[in-house]
Amino acid sequence: MPTIWLIILYFLVKSNYWKKFFLYLGFVFLLITSLPIVSTFIGKFFYSNNYKMSNHNKKPAYVLVPGAGTYKDEYKKKYLTPESIKRARYGKKLSEQFSIPLIFAGGGDAFLSSAYFSDGTRQVYAVEAESTNTFKMTKNLKKIIDISDGPLLLVTNPIHHRRTILALKKQNFDVLLPDNYLKNIETNYSVIPSTKGIESFNVIIHESLGMAWYYFTGKI
Repeated sequence: MPTIWLIILYFLVKSNYWKKFFLYLGFVFLLITSLPIVSTFIGKFFYSNNYKMSNHNKKPAYVLVPGAGTYKDEYKKKYLTPESIKRARYGKKLSEQFSIPLIFAGGGDAFLSSAYFSDGTRQVYAVEAESTNTFKMTKNLKKIIDISDGPLLLVTNPIHHRRTILALKKQNFDVLLPDNYLKNIETNYSVIPSTKGIESFNVIIHESLGMAWYYFTGKI
């Protein structure tokens, strides 16, 4: 993302000196952000101390699985993204492990996850499908569950833990993280540029902007 803005500046400025400056700087940013090791180290800010934010003095009352999006095929049929399926499977496993209800939240993918993972042995307790972002999800949860029931066992990508936990706590929810939540973190210490490295860095930028926006607007 920084590279795109630098390229835009390249076309906006008229000075050849500044054109070269933004062009070279864009290539440097592109190279740095394409290194998987960079995203791995920066990403630790979002999850390294999250376990301390989790209230482990209580037993979880629900497993909460925020959605991770859907995609459409050529026939406009919707499918869960791999990340949505990964979260839903882990959430179902925890629901069965602790014998507590399962909640899918976050737009249309919540309905798809519910339909995909409900079975005869453990039905989904609730589906929150009205929200379009994390803040709205935390507000809407109040409509379907009681805060006094107990903590929510959160199942999401570790990069999104901090913002989700803070947003839930802002609404007075207690939050728990699975004991082995770090197992879902994909670490890559490669110093070979790759598109995967760029994708990971863009996720970090998106989450950083989200954290800043939520902080300045009082959502966390």
